[in-house]
Amino acid sequence: RDLFSSYQARRGFEVRRAMKLYYQTGWETAAVHFCPHGDSGVWRTEPCKDVPGSSGWKVVDLPEATTGAEFVVRNGEGTQWDNPPPEVGGQNYKTPVGAAAGYTLRWGRLFRLSDREPVMIVSDLDHTMVGHEHDGDNGRLRDFQANWLGRFRFSGSKLVYSTGRNKADALSVARERDLLRPDLLICGVGTEVYEVPEDLPMDGSWSQSPERITLNEEWTRKMEGTFKRDEVEALLLAKFPKFEPRGSFASDPYRIPSAYEVDENMEENFRLVREAVGPDVEVITSGGNEWKLVDFCSAQAGKMKACEFAIKRFGIPPERTLVCGDSGNDESMYRCPGVRGVAVGNSLPELVAALKNMAEPNGEAVIQGSVFSTKSGSQVLYANQPVASAIVEALDRFFG
Repeated sequence: RDLFSSYQARRGFEVRRAMKLYYQTGWETAAVHFCPHGDSGVWRTEPCKDVPGSSGWKVVDLPEATTGAEFVVRNGEGTQWDNPPPEVGGQNYKTPVGAAAGYTLRWGRLFRLSDREPVMIVSDLDHTMVGHEHDGDNGRLRDFQANWLGRFRFSGSKLVYSTGRNKADALSVARERDLLRPDLLICGVGTEVYEVPEDLPMDGSWSQSPERITLNEEWTRKMEGTFKRDEVEALLLAKFPKFEPRGSFASDPYRIPSAYEVDENMEENFRLVREAVGPDVEVITSGGNEWKLVDFCSAQAGKMKACEFAIKRFGIPPERTLVCGDSGNDESMYRCPGVRGVAVGNSLPELVAALKNMAEPNGEAVIQGSVFSTKSGSQVLYANQPVASAIVEALDRFFG
């Protein structure tokens, strides 16, 4: 609210807010033709303005619509009209009658904006946000995107991708799957943090400007000062040939990605390699029954540390932060004190086992479809739904 509205509220006066509408369109200009609820059929028109940093989005305040409105959107010339799709019915869109609120209209779907404090999503990509075989037609991803843009994006909420991919691979899947522009991009299992300019497009074409997506200087200085990549790589090559290094300094400057073929000596070899690299190096594992992906990085890196950095960076408290993942390299995010978390319904057994170890009072609390508490004070939903649908399930469960 503005200062005058806040003053009115403190003095006990009724504050009558205008309805606000965000609208996605390809039109260069647009206007809303509307009739406020209870206004006896008197229609009027308000022009829309561009939303800064959100290409293709318009916004308009409807000052007389203090209890909502019936409306339709047209282009600036009045030659084209956006009427509701057949499944909605009628010639016009209608909000519920009640206190004025913010709404979004996109592809015929009308959402009410959340009027609560902003939230932040910190989500893994593969098999979490991006479903692959669990979401072949991207339908679950598109439903998440509709919910995020419709309910949260324009209320100050933040979207962060936290992936094991390097930058080039992360941008590749963003183009392929048309991922929404994030507010921050975390790559290399929390070893690289990238700033994403707000003036890049909201749709997947943001990923076509890699030169503008740049490393956060504060995080990069920490990685440079806490990880001796050459020394760790030389040790692995000399004494631990089972850990097959992949990548290079150019693609993965602050970690060494490797692969380990599962064998009967795996537990002992992992114990020995951890002992050899010492406490200043984090060893992060994920994968299936045949191969494990193993990342060596600074103990000051990893997805939990990067999540804590994002919380500080945007000033959104842990209890309004939702971490999302499916595998072993996501496990540390759920140990961020106070966060909310979702393990997607298709989570690997390694993540479920890790969550059972951290659950309060014990692992029996980890039941699909239920929320449980952890020893670090986080609350986690083991979702019924897979991939991006699980994120929507968690948004509904934790943030209404």
